[in-house]
Amino acid sequence: MTIDQTILLMTIIFGLGVFVAVWVGWVQIQAARKLPYYLLRKERTLIGWRWFVLAAMFGLAGIVSASLGQRAVYALYPPTPSITPTATKTSTPTITPTLKNTTTPTITLTSTVTPTATLTPTPSLPEEIRVLLLRETQAPDPEAVFSPVLVARRINRQNLPIGASDIFTNPVGKLFGAFTYNYLTDGLRWTAIWYAGSELICLETHAWDGGTGGYGYTECELGIWLPGEYEIQIFLGETWMVSTRFTIEGDPPTPTMTPSSTTQP
Repeated sequence: MTIDQTILLMTIIFGLGVFVAVWVGWVQIQAARKLPYYLLRKERTLIGWRWFVLAAMFGLAGIVSASLGQRAVYALYPPTPSITPTATKTSTPTITPTLKNTTTPTITLTSTVTPTATLTPTPSLPEEIRVLLLRETQAPDPEAVFSPVLVARRINRQNLPIGASDIFTNPVGKLFGAFTYNYLTDGLRWTAIWYAGSELICLETHAWDGGTGGYGYTECELGIWLPGEYEIQIFLGETWMVSTRFTIEGDPPTPTMTPSSTTQP
């Protein structure tokens, strides 16, 4: 359940509390009017007014929950924005001639070579996903943000990772990529891609339905996880949001053959 859904549920509960408290209070006051004795009538009326006060408290709590609940949760648990890597350039190789004067003039060329800078390309969507986005016009909120993805074998009911790590030892089975998010819009396409090196192994893409903010995850289950480096990339629309890498160590389990009996004629 997302944060927005939880706040909505609390608001509905408080609203039902208002209705029930008002109804009980009204019943108590109406019953008090039928009592012939003053003290009993006064006591029953007081009980009815107490229910009205409780209804007012429920109403106030519902208003506060609807208007300030989301801000309070985000103030306590703010999503951590991801850091976008930037490419760095080093100077290009230069050749500096050094002139050395001796009895017989000679020219010695001394060169200094600096390794060529390598630029890490920004992740991009596969072409088949781009084709889907051509028919969609909704754009992401510029303030939309994802936290760094934490990889784990399990998550709890709140979509929080259990035992997150960046190194896993075979056998693996299923892995989860858990994250927090904020300022997202329902209906906008989001995509999570799992790579083993440069090979796409898992793909998840559909319209976002997790509300404005909260805790989410992507998952990938393979029969065999080969040793090596893996990467998860998350996109919102065509915009790359966050990536994370992890490593699988150890050889995957070897499938065992179960002998079957045959009947001789």
